[in-house]
Amino acid sequence: GSARVTPAVCRAAAGAVEHLAVAVVTNLARYLGEVKRGDLWVIGAAGDAGRTMWEADLSGGLALVFGAEGKGLRPLVRRTCDDLVSIPLDGRVESLNVSVAAAVLLYEAKRQRG
Repeated sequence: GSARVTPAVCRAAAGAVEHLAVAVVTNLARYLGEVKRGDLWVIGAAGDAGRTMWEADLSGGLALVFGAEGKGLRPLVRRTCDDLVSIPLDGRVESLNVSVAAAVLLYEAKRQRG
């Protein structure tokens, strides 16, 4: 039920997809459970998370998980995550577009790594 890497996705990514490892899996929760290990933490983005991205340690091995726009993380995927983090928002903004949320969290992970 997830999006596939199509020619439209490649165009939208402006070539970045050529430099990233992309995995397509049948069951995301099961896959996340399989890849978890001591040096890889599964972090889910959730607006209602008790910890902000600034409070979380994003400096090590990460698998960042983002939910569908409007629906968020599915319950089983959410429970599979090692931790949940939120992106602090000001004003009346309730949530971000999933691509924007991904960019913000990736930037924060890069910042924490120096």
